[in-house]
Amino acid sequence: MSQAINRKKRTFVAEDISILKWIDIEQYFEYLLNTEINSVQSLEEWMKKRSELESVVGEDYRWKHVHQSCDTENKDKEAALNGFIEHVMPQWMQASNELNQKVAQSAFLDQLDKERYKIFLRNLKNELELFREENIPLMTEVDILSNEYGKISGAMTIEHDGKTLTLQQAQKLLQEKDRNLRKDIFEKIGQRRLQDKDKLEELFDKLLKLRHQIALNAGFDNYRDYMMRSLGRFDYGVKECEAFHEAIKEVITPIIKNINQDRADRLDIHPLQPYDMSVSVYGDQALRPFETSRELIDNGIATLNEVDTYFGECLQIMDAMHHLDLDSRIGKRPGGYNMPLPEIGVPFIFMNATGTHSDLVTLVHEAGHAVHSFLTKDLTYNFEKEFSSEVAELASMSMEMMTMPYWNHFYKDVESLNRAKREQIERVLTVLPWIAIVDRFQHWIYTHPEHTREERKAAWRTINQDYSTGLVDWSSYEEEENYSWHRQLHIFEVPFYYIEYGIAQLGALGVWKNYQEDAEKTVTQYKTALSLGGTVSLPEVYVTAGVPFDFSAKHISGLASVLEKELNL
Repeated sequence: MSQAINRKKRTFVAEDISILKWIDIEQYFEYLLNTEINSVQSLEEWMKKRSELESVVGEDYRWKHVHQSCDTENKDKEAALNGFIEHVMPQWMQASNELNQKVAQSAFLDQLDKERYKIFLRNLKNELELFREENIPLMTEVDILSNEYGKISGAMTIEHDGKTLTLQQAQKLLQEKDRNLRKDIFEKIGQRRLQDKDKLEELFDKLLKLRHQIALNAGFDNYRDYMMRSLGRFDYGVKECEAFHEAIKEVITPIIKNINQDRADRLDIHPLQPYDMSVSVYGDQALRPFETSRELIDNGIATLNEVDTYFGECLQIMDAMHHLDLDSRIGKRPGGYNMPLPEIGVPFIFMNATGTHSDLVTLVHEAGHAVHSFLTKDLTYNFEKEFSSEVAELASMSMEMMTMPYWNHFYKDVESLNRAKREQIERVLTVLPWIAIVDRFQHWIYTHPEHTREERKAAWRTINQDYSTGLVDWSSYEEEENYSWHRQLHIFEVPFYYIEYGIAQLGALGVWKNYQEDAEKTVTQYKTALSLGGTVSLPEVYVTAGVPFDFSAKHISGLASVLEKELNL
Protein backbone atom coordinates (compact mmCIF):
# COMPACT_ATOMS: atom_id res chain seq x y z
CA MET A 1 0.00 0.00 0.00
CA SER A 2 1.13 3.55 -0.70
CA GLN A 3 1.23 6.27 1.95
CA ALA A 4 -1.99 7.80 0.64
CA ILE A 5 -5.07 6.46 -1.07
CA ASN A 6 -6.99 8.38 -3.67
CA ARG A 7 -10.72 8.10 -4.01
CA LYS A 8 -11.83 5.99 -6.96
CA LYS A 9 -13.23 7.86 -9.93
CA ARG A 10 -17.01 8.09 -9.75
CA THR A 11 -19.14 6.69 -12.54
CA PHE A 12 -22.55 8.03 -11.46
CA VAL A 13 -22.27 11.00 -9.09
CA ALA A 14 -20.53 14.21 -10.19
CA GLU A 15 -16.95 14.55 -9.02
CA ASP A 16 -17.42 18.13 -7.80
CA ILE A 17 -20.70 17.68 -5.94
CA SER A 18 -21.29 19.76 -2.80
CA ILE A 19 -24.07 18.57 -0.50
CA LEU A 20 -25.71 21.40 1.39
CA LYS A 21 -29.39 20.73 0.71
CA TRP A 22 -31.52 17.90 -0.61
CA ILE A 23 -31.74 19.54 -4.03
CA ASP A 24 -28.01 18.91 -4.46
CA ILE A 25 -28.54 15.13 -4.64
CA GLU A 26 -32.23 14.80 -5.45
CA GLN A 27 -31.63 14.23 -9.17
CA TYR A 28 -29.64 11.06 -8.47
CA PHE A 29 -32.36 9.53 -6.35
CA GLU A 30 -34.94 10.52 -8.97
CA TYR A 31 -32.85 8.84 -11.66
CA LEU A 32 -32.69 5.60 -9.67
CA LEU A 33 -36.41 5.69 -8.92
CA ASN A 34 -37.31 6.20 -12.58
CA THR A 35 -34.77 3.86 -14.19
CA GLU A 36 -36.27 0.73 -15.70
CA ILE A 37 -34.78 -2.55 -14.51
CA ASN A 38 -35.19 -5.13 -17.26
CA SER A 39 -32.75 -7.92 -16.33
CA VAL A 40 -30.85 -9.29 -13.37
CA GLN A 41 -27.70 -7.70 -14.83
CA SER A 42 -29.36 -4.27 -15.00
CA LEU A 43 -30.56 -4.77 -11.40
CA GLU A 44 -26.98 -5.31 -10.25
CA GLU A 45 -25.79 -2.27 -12.24
CA TRP A 46 -28.59 -0.24 -10.66
CA MET A 47 -27.48 -1.44 -7.22
CA LYS A 48 -23.91 -0.32 -7.96
CA LYS A 49 -25.13 3.16 -8.86
CA ARG A 50 -27.17 3.32 -5.69
CA SER A 51 -24.19 2.10 -3.70
CA GLU A 52 -21.98 4.84 -5.11
CA LEU A 53 -24.58 7.48 -4.29
CA GLU A 54 -25.02 6.26 -0.73
CA SER A 55 -21.24 6.15 -0.24
CA VAL A 56 -20.90 9.75 -1.39
CA VAL A 57 -23.78 11.04 0.74
CA GLY A 58 -22.81 8.90 3.73
CA GLU A 59 -19.20 10.03 3.69
CA ASP A 60 -20.24 13.68 3.45
CA TYR A 61 -22.43 13.27 6.53
CA ARG A 62 -19.69 11.48 8.46
CA TRP A 63 -17.15 14.19 7.75
CA LYS A 64 -19.59 16.75 9.11
CA HIS A 65 -19.93 14.61 12.26
CA VAL A 66 -16.13 14.34 12.61
CA HIS A 67 -15.60 18.08 12.18
CA GLN A 68 -18.23 18.89 14.80
CA SER A 69 -16.78 16.30 17.22
CA CYS A 70 -13.35 17.86 16.94
CA ASP A 71 -14.63 21.37 17.60
CA THR A 72 -17.97 21.41 19.43
CA GLU A 73 -17.77 25.16 20.06
CA ASN A 74 -17.58 26.02 16.35
CA LYS A 75 -21.01 27.30 15.33
CA ASP A 76 -20.39 26.84 11.60
CA LYS A 77 -19.50 23.16 12.02
CA GLU A 78 -22.50 22.63 14.28
CA ALA A 79 -24.75 24.34 11.73
CA ALA A 80 -23.35 22.21 8.89
CA LEU A 81 -24.07 18.99 10.78
CA ASN A 82 -27.51 20.03 11.97
CA GLY A 83 -28.32 21.41 8.53
CA PHE A 84 -27.60 18.02 6.98
CA ILE A 85 -29.70 16.26 9.61
CA GLU A 86 -32.61 18.64 9.14
CA HIS A 87 -32.54 19.32 5.39
CA VAL A 88 -31.02 16.22 3.81
CA MET A 89 -31.52 13.23 6.07
CA PRO A 90 -35.35 13.22 6.20
CA GLN A 91 -35.64 13.17 2.40
CA TRP A 92 -32.80 10.65 2.21
CA MET A 93 -34.68 8.28 4.53
CA GLN A 94 -37.86 8.66 2.51
CA ALA A 95 -36.09 8.16 -0.82
CA SER A 96 -34.16 5.15 0.54
CA ASN A 97 -37.42 3.46 1.48
CA GLU A 98 -38.78 4.11 -2.04
CA LEU A 99 -35.60 2.60 -3.53
CA ASN A 100 -35.99 -0.41 -1.22
CA GLN A 101 -39.54 -0.86 -2.45
CA LYS A 102 -38.38 -0.66 -6.05
CA VAL A 103 -35.86 -3.44 -5.43
CA ALA A 104 -38.34 -5.56 -3.51
CA GLN A 105 -40.90 -5.28 -6.31
CA SER A 106 -38.43 -6.05 -9.08
CA ALA A 107 -39.30 -9.13 -11.12
CA PHE A 108 -35.59 -9.96 -11.19
CA LEU A 109 -34.95 -9.96 -7.44
CA ASP A 110 -35.42 -13.73 -7.24
CA GLN A 111 -32.74 -14.20 -9.88
CA LEU A 112 -30.00 -12.70 -7.73
CA ASP A 113 -27.43 -15.16 -6.38
CA LYS A 114 -29.14 -16.26 -3.15
CA GLU A 115 -25.90 -17.12 -1.36
CA ARG A 116 -24.09 -13.89 -2.23
CA TYR A 117 -27.05 -11.65 -1.47
CA LYS A 118 -28.58 -13.50 1.48
CA ILE A 119 -27.68 -10.86 4.07
CA PHE A 120 -28.71 -8.02 1.74
CA LEU A 121 -32.09 -9.63 1.12
CA ARG A 122 -32.63 -10.27 4.82
CA ASN A 123 -31.78 -6.68 5.70
CA LEU A 124 -33.89 -5.31 2.85
CA LYS A 125 -36.94 -7.12 4.20
CA ASN A 126 -36.21 -5.89 7.72
CA GLU A 127 -35.81 -2.25 6.65
CA LEU A 128 -39.07 -2.29 4.71
CA GLU A 129 -40.95 -3.77 7.65
CA LEU A 130 -39.55 -1.19 10.09
CA PHE A 131 -39.98 1.92 7.96
CA ARG A 132 -42.68 4.40 8.94
CA GLU A 133 -42.89 7.78 7.26
CA GLU A 134 -44.18 9.36 10.47
CA ASN A 135 -40.92 8.36 12.17
CA ILE A 136 -38.74 10.48 9.89
CA PRO A 137 -39.24 13.80 11.73
CA LEU A 138 -38.91 12.00 15.07
CA MET A 139 -35.60 10.41 14.04
CA THR A 140 -34.38 13.78 12.80
CA GLU A 141 -35.15 15.33 16.17
CA VAL A 142 -33.44 12.43 17.96
CA ASP A 143 -30.27 12.91 15.87
CA ILE A 144 -30.11 16.62 16.66
CA LEU A 145 -30.76 16.07 20.37
CA SER A 146 -28.16 13.29 20.52
CA ASN A 147 -25.51 15.72 19.35
CA GLU A 148 -26.31 17.91 22.34
CA TYR A 149 -24.76 15.30 24.63
CA GLY A 150 -21.32 15.73 23.06
CA LYS A 151 -21.66 19.50 23.19
CA ILE A 152 -22.60 19.49 26.89
CA SER A 153 -19.88 16.98 27.81
CA GLY A 154 -17.25 18.64 25.65
CA ALA A 155 -17.69 21.89 27.58
CA MET A 156 -16.99 20.27 30.96
CA THR A 157 -13.71 21.37 32.54
CA ILE A 158 -12.23 21.77 36.02
CA GLU A 159 -9.65 24.12 37.46
CA HIS A 160 -6.57 22.59 39.05
CA ASP A 161 -3.25 24.10 40.01
CA GLY A 162 -4.01 27.23 38.02
CA LYS A 163 -4.87 25.31 34.87
CA THR A 164 -8.12 24.51 33.06
CA LEU A 165 -8.38 20.78 32.37
CA THR A 166 -10.82 18.74 30.32
CA LEU A 167 -12.32 15.88 32.30
CA GLN A 168 -10.19 13.45 30.30
CA GLN A 169 -7.05 15.36 31.28
CA ALA A 170 -8.22 15.52 34.89
CA GLN A 171 -8.92 11.78 35.06
CA LYS A 172 -5.26 11.16 34.37
CA LEU A 173 -4.56 12.57 37.85
CA LEU A 174 -6.70 9.84 39.41
CA GLN A 175 -3.74 7.54 38.74
CA GLU A 176 -1.41 9.54 40.97
CA LYS A 177 -0.07 8.07 44.23
CA ASP A 178 -1.02 11.17 46.24
CA ARG A 179 -4.37 10.13 47.74
CA ASN A 180 -5.36 13.65 48.73
CA LEU A 181 -4.80 14.76 45.13
CA ARG A 182 -6.93 11.87 43.83
CA LYS A 183 -9.71 12.75 46.25
CA ASP A 184 -9.62 16.41 45.25
CA ILE A 185 -9.72 15.63 41.52
CA PHE A 186 -12.44 13.01 41.89
CA GLU A 187 -14.64 15.45 43.78
CA LYS A 188 -14.03 18.24 41.28
CA ILE A 189 -14.93 15.95 38.38
CA GLY A 190 -18.00 14.68 40.20
CA GLN A 191 -19.23 18.15 41.10
CA ARG A 192 -18.65 19.38 37.55
CA ARG A 193 -20.71 16.52 36.13
CA LEU A 194 -23.46 17.17 38.66
CA GLN A 195 -23.63 20.82 37.58
CA ASP A 196 -25.14 19.60 34.31
CA LYS A 197 -27.17 16.81 35.92
CA ASP A 198 -30.54 18.44 35.31
CA LYS A 199 -29.57 19.46 31.79
CA LEU A 200 -28.65 15.88 30.92
CA GLU A 201 -31.73 14.49 32.65
CA GLU A 202 -33.93 16.84 30.62
CA LEU A 203 -32.14 15.87 27.43
CA PHE A 204 -32.63 12.19 28.14
CA ASP A 205 -36.33 12.67 28.97
CA LYS A 206 -36.82 14.15 25.51
CA LEU A 207 -34.89 11.32 23.84
CA LEU A 208 -36.84 8.69 25.78
CA LYS A 209 -40.21 10.13 24.74
CA LEU A 210 -39.23 10.35 21.07
CA ARG A 211 -37.71 6.88 20.96
CA HIS A 212 -40.74 5.32 22.58
CA GLN A 213 -43.03 6.96 20.02
CA ILE A 214 -40.81 5.69 17.19
CA ALA A 215 -41.25 2.15 18.53
CA LEU A 216 -45.03 2.54 18.86
CA ASN A 217 -45.30 3.89 15.34
CA ALA A 218 -43.41 0.85 14.03
CA GLY A 219 -45.79 -1.53 15.78
CA PHE A 220 -43.68 -2.46 18.80
CA ASP A 221 -44.65 -2.32 22.47
CA ASN A 222 -41.37 -0.70 23.46
CA TYR A 223 -38.16 0.74 22.10
CA ARG A 224 -36.04 -2.16 23.32
CA ASP A 225 -37.86 -4.66 21.11
CA TYR A 226 -37.81 -2.20 18.23
CA MET A 227 -34.03 -1.78 18.55
CA MET A 228 -33.47 -5.52 18.63
CA ARG A 229 -34.86 -5.58 15.11
CA SER A 230 -33.39 -2.26 14.02
CA LEU A 231 -29.88 -3.38 15.01
CA GLY A 232 -30.36 -6.58 13.03
CA ARG A 233 -30.04 -8.92 15.98
CA PHE A 234 -31.20 -12.02 14.13
CA ASP A 235 -28.84 -14.41 15.91
CA TYR A 236 -29.80 -13.61 19.52
CA GLY A 237 -32.47 -11.71 21.41
CA VAL A 238 -33.74 -10.43 24.74
CA LYS A 239 -33.48 -13.78 26.53
CA GLU A 240 -29.85 -14.20 25.53
CA CYS A 241 -29.08 -10.65 26.69
CA GLU A 242 -30.70 -11.34 30.05
CA ALA A 243 -28.77 -14.60 30.35
CA PHE A 244 -25.57 -12.64 29.66
CA HIS A 245 -26.44 -10.19 32.45
CA GLU A 246 -26.89 -13.04 34.91
CA ALA A 247 -23.81 -14.94 33.76
CA ILE A 248 -21.60 -11.89 34.25
CA LYS A 249 -23.01 -11.35 37.74
CA GLU A 250 -22.50 -14.98 38.72
CA VAL A 251 -19.15 -15.68 37.07
CA ILE A 252 -17.28 -12.38 36.73
CA THR A 253 -18.36 -10.35 39.78
CA PRO A 254 -16.69 -12.80 42.23
CA ILE A 255 -13.44 -12.47 40.26
CA ILE A 256 -13.71 -8.68 40.40
CA LYS A 257 -14.19 -8.97 44.14
CA ASN A 258 -10.88 -10.85 44.38
CA ILE A 259 -9.19 -8.17 42.24
CA ASN A 260 -10.62 -5.40 44.44
CA GLN A 261 -9.61 -7.23 47.60
CA ASP A 262 -6.07 -7.52 46.28
CA ARG A 263 -6.15 -3.77 45.48
CA ALA A 264 -7.35 -2.92 48.98
CA ASP A 265 -4.67 -5.11 50.56
CA ARG A 266 -1.85 -3.73 48.43
CA LEU A 267 -2.91 -0.14 49.10
CA ASP A 268 -3.75 -0.99 52.73
CA ILE A 269 -7.05 0.89 52.35
CA HIS A 270 -10.22 -0.64 53.80
CA PRO A 271 -12.74 0.16 52.49
CA LEU A 272 -11.68 1.44 49.09
CA GLN A 273 -13.04 4.78 47.96
CA PRO A 274 -14.03 5.52 44.34
CA TYR A 275 -10.89 7.60 43.90
CA ASP A 276 -8.73 4.58 44.78
CA MET A 277 -9.75 2.56 41.71
CA SER A 278 -7.46 4.00 39.02
CA VAL A 279 -4.14 4.24 40.84
CA SER A 280 -1.77 1.42 40.00
CA VAL A 281 -1.05 -1.07 42.76
CA TYR A 282 1.88 -2.66 40.94
CA GLY A 283 4.43 0.15 40.87
CA ASP A 284 5.45 3.46 42.33
CA GLN A 285 4.18 5.49 39.39
CA ALA A 286 1.27 5.27 36.97
CA LEU A 287 2.11 3.83 33.56
CA ARG A 288 3.01 6.61 31.14
CA PRO A 289 3.57 4.98 27.73
CA PHE A 290 4.00 8.21 25.74
CA GLU A 291 4.11 11.99 26.09
CA THR A 292 2.99 13.30 22.70
CA SER A 293 0.50 12.15 20.10
CA ARG A 294 3.40 11.86 17.64
CA GLU A 295 5.00 9.33 19.95
CA LEU A 296 1.68 7.51 20.32
CA ILE A 297 1.30 7.22 16.54
CA ASP A 298 4.87 6.14 15.82
CA ASN A 299 4.98 3.51 18.56
CA GLY A 300 1.47 2.42 17.65
CA ILE A 301 2.58 1.76 14.07
CA ALA A 302 5.61 -0.18 15.29
CA THR A 303 3.42 -2.27 17.60
CA LEU A 304 0.91 -3.08 14.87
CA ASN A 305 3.72 -4.03 12.49
CA GLU A 306 4.81 -6.74 14.93
CA VAL A 307 1.44 -8.47 14.56
CA ASP A 308 1.17 -7.92 10.79
CA THR A 309 2.83 -5.27 8.62
CA TYR A 310 -0.51 -4.67 6.90
CA PHE A 311 -1.92 -3.39 10.19
CA GLY A 312 0.90 -0.89 10.65
CA GLU A 313 0.58 0.29 7.05
CA CYS A 314 -3.10 1.07 7.61
CA LEU A 315 -2.26 3.46 10.44
CA GLN A 316 0.61 4.95 8.42
CA ILE A 317 -1.79 5.81 5.61
CA MET A 318 -4.26 7.41 8.01
CA ASP A 319 -1.45 9.45 9.52
CA ALA A 320 -0.23 10.60 6.09
CA MET A 321 -3.77 11.59 5.11
CA HIS A 322 -4.39 13.47 8.40
CA HIS A 323 -7.15 11.04 9.39
CA LEU A 324 -6.08 11.08 13.04
CA ASP A 325 -7.14 13.53 15.79
CA LEU A 326 -5.85 12.08 19.04
CA ASP A 327 -5.20 14.84 21.64
CA SER A 328 -7.66 15.88 24.33
CA ARG A 329 -8.51 19.60 24.31
CA ILE A 330 -11.20 21.98 25.47
CA GLY A 331 -14.23 22.05 23.19
CA LYS A 332 -13.65 18.54 21.87
CA ARG A 333 -16.35 15.98 22.54
CA PRO A 334 -15.36 13.14 24.90
CA GLY A 335 -14.66 9.54 23.98
CA GLY A 336 -13.09 7.94 20.97
CA TYR A 337 -14.20 6.30 17.76
CA ASN A 338 -13.15 5.05 14.36
CA MET A 339 -15.32 6.66 11.69
CA PRO A 340 -15.61 4.53 8.53
CA LEU A 341 -15.59 6.61 5.35
CA PRO A 342 -17.32 4.40 2.80
CA GLU A 343 -16.26 6.08 -0.42
CA ILE A 344 -12.52 6.56 0.04
CA GLY A 345 -12.24 3.56 2.38
CA VAL A 346 -9.70 5.22 4.70
CA PRO A 347 -11.38 5.82 8.08
CA PHE A 348 -10.80 8.54 10.67
CA ILE A 349 -9.71 7.89 14.27
CA PHE A 350 -10.91 10.34 16.93
CA MET A 351 -9.85 10.13 20.57
CA ASN A 352 -8.84 12.16 23.63
CA ALA A 353 -5.31 11.10 24.53
CA THR A 354 -3.62 12.43 27.65
CA GLY A 355 -0.63 10.08 27.90
CA THR A 356 -2.19 7.19 29.84
CA HIS A 357 -2.07 3.46 29.31
CA SER A 358 -5.76 3.48 28.44
CA ASP A 359 -4.91 5.78 25.54
CA LEU A 360 -2.53 3.15 24.19
CA VAL A 361 -5.33 0.59 24.43
CA THR A 362 -7.78 2.97 22.78
CA LEU A 363 -5.44 3.51 19.85
CA VAL A 364 -4.94 -0.20 19.10
CA HIS A 365 -8.68 -0.76 19.68
CA GLU A 366 -9.61 1.88 17.10
CA ALA A 367 -6.83 0.59 14.84
CA GLY A 368 -8.64 -2.76 14.82
CA HIS A 369 -11.74 -0.97 13.55
CA ALA A 370 -9.62 0.87 11.00
CA VAL A 371 -8.07 -2.34 9.68
CA HIS A 372 -11.63 -3.66 9.30
CA SER A 373 -12.45 -0.65 7.10
CA PHE A 374 -9.35 -1.20 4.97
CA LEU A 375 -10.07 -4.90 4.52
CA THR A 376 -13.61 -4.20 3.29
CA LYS A 377 -13.05 -1.02 1.26
CA ASP A 378 -12.93 -2.84 -2.09
CA LEU A 379 -16.15 -4.82 -1.66
CA THR A 380 -18.57 -4.18 -4.52
CA TYR A 381 -21.48 -2.62 -2.67
CA ASN A 382 -21.76 -0.12 0.13
CA PHE A 383 -24.09 -2.44 2.04
CA GLU A 384 -21.38 -5.13 2.02
CA LYS A 385 -19.14 -2.74 3.97
CA GLU A 386 -21.76 -2.46 6.72
CA PHE A 387 -21.58 -5.07 9.45
CA SER A 388 -23.01 -5.64 12.88
CA SER A 389 -21.41 -4.13 15.96
CA GLU A 390 -20.62 -7.59 17.34
CA VAL A 391 -18.34 -8.09 14.32
CA ALA A 392 -16.91 -4.57 14.45
CA GLU A 393 -15.98 -4.93 18.13
CA LEU A 394 -14.47 -8.38 17.55
CA ALA A 395 -12.05 -6.63 15.19
CA SER A 396 -11.08 -3.97 17.72
CA MET A 397 -10.93 -6.04 20.89
CA SER A 398 -8.96 -8.82 19.24
CA MET A 399 -6.41 -6.23 18.15
CA GLU A 400 -6.04 -5.10 21.76
CA MET A 401 -5.16 -8.63 22.84
CA MET A 402 -2.91 -9.55 19.90
CA THR A 403 -0.77 -6.43 20.34
CA MET A 404 -0.08 -7.03 24.04
CA PRO A 405 3.23 -8.91 23.56
CA TYR A 406 4.59 -5.95 21.58
CA TRP A 407 3.79 -3.10 23.92
CA ASN A 408 7.54 -3.04 24.57
CA HIS A 409 7.57 -0.27 21.93
CA PHE A 410 5.87 1.85 24.60
CA TYR A 411 7.40 0.26 27.72
CA LYS A 412 11.15 -0.16 27.55
CA ASP A 413 11.55 -2.12 30.78
CA VAL A 414 10.17 -5.60 31.43
CA GLU A 415 8.53 -4.62 34.71
CA SER A 416 6.40 -1.90 33.11
CA LEU A 417 5.51 -4.17 30.19
CA ASN A 418 4.34 -6.93 32.51
CA ARG A 419 2.35 -4.40 34.55
CA ALA A 420 0.67 -3.16 31.37
CA LYS A 421 -0.31 -6.69 30.36
CA ARG A 422 -1.71 -7.46 33.79
CA GLU A 423 -3.67 -4.23 33.91
CA GLN A 424 -5.08 -5.01 30.45
CA ILE A 425 -6.34 -8.41 31.63
CA GLU A 426 -7.85 -6.81 34.72
CA ARG A 427 -9.51 -4.20 32.52
CA VAL A 428 -10.99 -6.92 30.30
CA LEU A 429 -12.54 -8.51 33.37
CA THR A 430 -13.69 -5.34 35.14
CA VAL A 431 -15.39 -3.88 32.08
CA LEU A 432 -17.70 -6.88 31.67
CA PRO A 433 -19.91 -6.06 34.70
CA TRP A 434 -20.15 -2.43 33.55
CA ILE A 435 -21.30 -3.64 30.12
CA ALA A 436 -23.94 -5.82 31.77
CA ILE A 437 -25.07 -2.94 34.01
CA VAL A 438 -25.42 -0.48 31.14
CA ASP A 439 -27.29 -2.94 28.93
CA ARG A 440 -29.58 -4.12 31.73
CA PHE A 441 -30.32 -0.49 32.66
CA GLN A 442 -31.36 0.27 29.10
CA HIS A 443 -33.64 -2.76 29.06
CA TRP A 444 -35.34 -1.34 32.16
CA ILE A 445 -35.51 2.22 30.81
CA TYR A 446 -37.26 1.37 27.58
CA THR A 447 -39.61 -1.25 28.98
CA HIS A 448 -40.73 1.30 31.60
CA PRO A 449 -41.18 4.34 29.32
CA GLU A 450 -43.46 6.21 31.73
CA HIS A 451 -40.96 6.18 34.59
CA THR A 452 -40.07 9.30 36.56
CA ARG A 453 -36.57 10.64 37.06
CA GLU A 454 -36.60 9.38 40.64
CA GLU A 455 -37.61 5.91 39.47
CA ARG A 456 -34.84 5.96 36.88
CA LYS A 457 -32.31 6.94 39.52
CA ALA A 458 -33.53 4.16 41.80
CA ALA A 459 -33.37 1.60 38.97
CA TRP A 460 -29.80 2.57 38.14
CA ARG A 461 -28.80 2.34 41.78
CA THR A 462 -30.41 -1.08 42.21
CA ILE A 463 -28.86 -2.52 39.06
CA ASN A 464 -25.46 -1.00 39.81
CA GLN A 465 -25.42 -2.38 43.34
CA ASP A 466 -26.51 -5.80 42.10
CA TYR A 467 -23.01 -6.15 40.60
CA SER A 468 -21.22 -4.55 43.55
CA THR A 469 -18.34 -6.35 45.24
CA GLY A 470 -19.09 -4.51 48.50
CA LEU A 471 -15.48 -3.36 48.70
CA VAL A 472 -15.88 0.19 47.35
CA ASP A 473 -17.57 2.70 49.62
CA TRP A 474 -19.70 5.26 47.74
CA SER A 475 -21.55 6.48 50.85
CA SER A 476 -19.96 9.93 50.65
CA TYR A 477 -20.67 10.19 46.94
CA GLU A 478 -24.23 8.93 46.54
CA GLU A 479 -25.23 11.58 44.01
CA GLU A 480 -22.16 10.90 41.90
CA GLU A 481 -23.05 7.19 41.90
CA ASN A 482 -26.74 7.84 41.18
CA TYR A 483 -25.88 9.73 38.01
CA SER A 484 -22.74 7.86 36.97
CA TRP A 485 -24.62 6.59 33.93
CA HIS A 486 -24.47 10.11 32.52
CA ARG A 487 -20.86 9.53 31.54
CA GLN A 488 -21.80 6.66 29.21
CA LEU A 489 -22.34 8.39 25.89
CA HIS A 490 -23.87 5.27 24.28
CA ILE A 491 -27.00 5.62 26.42
CA PHE A 492 -27.60 9.08 24.97
CA GLU A 493 -26.26 8.75 21.44
CA VAL A 494 -26.44 5.10 20.34
CA PRO A 495 -28.92 3.25 22.58
CA PHE A 496 -28.41 -0.51 23.01
CA TYR A 497 -25.02 -0.37 21.29
CA TYR A 498 -23.09 -1.71 24.26
CA ILE A 499 -23.67 -5.39 24.93
CA GLU A 500 -21.78 -5.92 21.67
CA TYR A 501 -18.60 -5.03 23.58
CA GLY A 502 -19.23 -7.89 25.96
CA ILE A 503 -20.04 -10.42 23.25
CA ALA A 504 -17.04 -9.34 21.19
CA GLN A 505 -14.76 -9.37 24.25
CA LEU A 506 -15.50 -13.06 24.69
CA GLY A 507 -14.70 -13.63 21.01
CA ALA A 508 -11.50 -11.60 21.35
CA LEU A 509 -10.37 -13.73 24.26
CA GLY A 510 -10.80 -16.75 22.00
CA VAL A 511 -8.72 -15.04 19.30
CA TRP A 512 -6.05 -14.23 21.90
CA LYS A 513 -5.97 -17.86 23.07
CA ASN A 514 -5.54 -19.00 19.46
CA TYR A 515 -2.89 -16.35 18.83
CA GLN A 516 -0.75 -17.66 21.69
CA GLU A 517 -0.90 -21.14 20.15
CA ASP A 518 -0.42 -20.22 16.46
CA ALA A 519 0.03 -16.52 15.71
CA GLU A 520 0.31 -16.77 11.92
CA LYS A 521 -2.79 -18.91 11.51
CA THR A 522 -4.81 -16.70 13.88
CA VAL A 523 -3.90 -13.49 12.02
CA THR A 524 -4.87 -15.13 8.72
CA GLN A 525 -8.23 -16.22 10.17
CA TYR A 526 -8.77 -12.75 11.64
CA LYS A 527 -8.10 -10.98 8.33
CA THR A 528 -10.23 -13.44 6.38
CA ALA A 529 -13.13 -13.02 8.77
CA LEU A 530 -13.00 -9.22 8.67
CA SER A 531 -12.72 -9.22 4.88
CA LEU A 532 -16.18 -10.78 4.70
CA GLY A 533 -17.72 -7.50 5.82
CA GLY A 534 -21.49 -7.78 5.87
CA THR A 535 -21.77 -10.60 3.35
CA VAL A 536 -22.36 -13.43 5.85
CA SER A 537 -24.12 -13.91 9.17
CA LEU A 538 -22.66 -12.98 12.54
CA PRO A 539 -21.93 -16.59 13.65
CA GLU A 540 -20.24 -17.27 10.30
CA VAL A 541 -17.81 -14.39 10.84
CA TYR A 542 -16.90 -15.69 14.31
CA VAL A 543 -16.36 -19.24 13.07
CA THR A 544 -14.18 -17.91 10.22
CA ALA A 545 -12.14 -16.04 12.85
CA GLY A 546 -11.66 -19.37 14.63
CA VAL A 547 -13.89 -18.69 17.65
CA PRO A 548 -17.42 -19.73 18.65
CA PHE A 549 -20.30 -17.25 18.74
CA ASP A 550 -21.17 -18.12 22.32
CA PHE A 551 -21.84 -15.98 25.37
CA SER A 552 -23.41 -18.58 27.62
CA ALA A 553 -22.48 -18.86 31.30
CA LYS A 554 -20.52 -22.05 30.59
CA HIS A 555 -18.42 -20.39 27.89
CA ILE A 556 -17.85 -17.27 30.00
CA SER A 557 -16.78 -19.44 32.92
CA GLY A 558 -14.23 -21.27 30.77
CA LEU A 559 -12.67 -18.03 29.50
CA ALA A 560 -12.69 -16.50 32.97
CA SER A 561 -10.71 -19.40 34.39
CA VAL A 562 -7.99 -18.77 31.79
CA LEU A 563 -7.78 -15.12 32.84
CA GLU A 564 -7.72 -16.03 36.53
CA LYS A 565 -4.70 -18.24 35.89
CA GLU A 566 -2.98 -15.35 34.10
CA LEU A 567 -3.55 -13.18 37.17
CA ASN A 568 -2.74 -15.98 39.63
CA LEU A 569 -5.96 -15.32 41.51
